[in-house]
Amino acid sequence: MAPLGVLTWIAVSASSAWAAALASAALCLGMAVCGLGMALFATVRWRLWALAAVSVVQGVVMWQLSGVDVPVMSTVSEAAPVFVPFFVAGLSLAPMGLAARLRWASVLEGEGRPEAFSAAMRRESVNEALATVLGAALTGLLAVVAGPSSVLRMSAVLSVVIMALFVLHPSARHPQANRPIMLWRRDRGATRTQQRAGYRLRHGLLYGIGALNALLGAAQGCLAVYSVSLDTVASMGVMYALLGFGAAVGSTLAVRFRHRVTAVNMWVLVATGALLTSMLLSGPSGTLGYSVVLLAVGFFSGPCLLCIHSSAGQVDMAHGYLGLVALMNVVTGAATALGLIVCAYLGVHYDYMSAAMAPVGAAMLLLGSALLFSYGLRRAPGPEPRI
Repeated sequence: MAPLGVLTWIAVSASSAWAAALASAALCLGMAVCGLGMALFATVRWRLWALAAVSVVQGVVMWQLSGVDVPVMSTVSEAAPVFVPFFVAGLSLAPMGLAARLRWASVLEGEGRPEAFSAAMRRESVNEALATVLGAALTGLLAVVAGPSSVLRMSAVLSVVIMALFVLHPSARHPQANRPIMLWRRDRGATRTQQRAGYRLRHGLLYGIGALNALLGAAQGCLAVYSVSLDTVASMGVMYALLGFGAAVGSTLAVRFRHRVTAVNMWVLVATGALLTSMLLSGPSGTLGYSVVLLAVGFFSGPCLLCIHSSAGQVDMAHGYLGLVALMNVVTGAATALGLIVCAYLGVHYDYMSAAMAPVGAAMLLLGSALLFSYGLRRAPGPEPRI
């Protein structure tokens, strides 16, 4: 919610697509650094209380940011100092998906059911993907109903409430599982062929999640440039809600057909659809046409996110899964920031048509990563992953 809320709020308040993209990208970069720090300190005994403290800091920072005077950042030269405070705010946005997976490991080991870890991770992958797309829809609705700054206030409140529930939940009584997160895993006992297959699978997933979030970041940047240039920033919340609604509908349909189509084949199909729909961003025919295009982009992006997370939950599960999840969190924040900055820069310094090429390029990389992962999976032992 926070990156979308910052983008909408500054675009509406400052009427500057560059300032909005820079602030939201700074927040995403801070989130990437926070995810990396959480992975490095995942096994410390005070991890739970550190998360609680971070959530309180996040709530305070987000609430304060919602009241910052932003019209002074309306020009390109004045937008540069925005990077620092929003980057610091992003440092307090801990990735709860990794924390939830660590909690699952503690619960299952405490109950003597470590063999159920893979099934739990598949379920958690689906939950994380659905939460992401529903968060986008909720952000857009809040921006329309209560104003853009309300998104940051709601994010502040939810962070504190959810973390309180997480800390006080009965599952927290289980001893903390000793599961070190290895960011760069190397199988010492595996053959060279197995190492190559594992390398292709892991990097295919990282390329895929990076390309997908670069596509979403570029689509958000295109919307900011389009809305600011045509003075229709008041409708940004509605368009973001449509983007999230389309992602939710697409994800629901993907879950319904999970027994008929494998996650890899569905990834290739929806990545192809995302590439075709991203091309439509270069020729919007008004606010209504742009809204329909964003709805279509979300419709294909949601299932793609679901397929990537589901595939990560079923391949490379022996020892390196949590490290893979941590790297995916880092790549998510960095790729979203990259898509936002590149698209907004092209739109501000050149024209909208140049900016619209960024989502197309990201969608091409998304399809290429899907084909790369499919190629690696065909040469790896084991069943094909499903949602």
